[in-house]
Amino acid sequence: MKRCDTMTDVRAAIDAVDRDIVPLLLERLRYIERAGVIKQNRDTVHDDARIEDVVSKVRACAREHGGSADYVEDIYRYLIGWSIDHEFTVWDRVHDRDEQPDGQS
Repeated sequence: MKRCDTMTDVRAAIDAVDRDIVPLLLERLRYIERAGVIKQNRDTVHDDARIEDVVSKVRACAREHGGSADYVEDIYRYLIGWSIDHEFTVWDRVHDRDEQPDGQS
């Protein structure tokens, strides 16, 4: 963390962190989209055990970095919910096409 003595410093530091976070979020989204293609059964898109595993891991990571596990969990639960909705959209788009007779849309 950089030393910030003014609000200009704070805002610049936050902007720099955001520039690091956004590409990682987009990379994560590409993996979510890939999962929507790979999964053969729509019922596997929402996986409670996997959700709790991810939440447990990010809470532990937050604690390891001396931060608030609750803060990170709240963000991740929102991120996971949005990701699941998006994965359903991808799954439906990819797999509905596969189920059309004679390649019709």
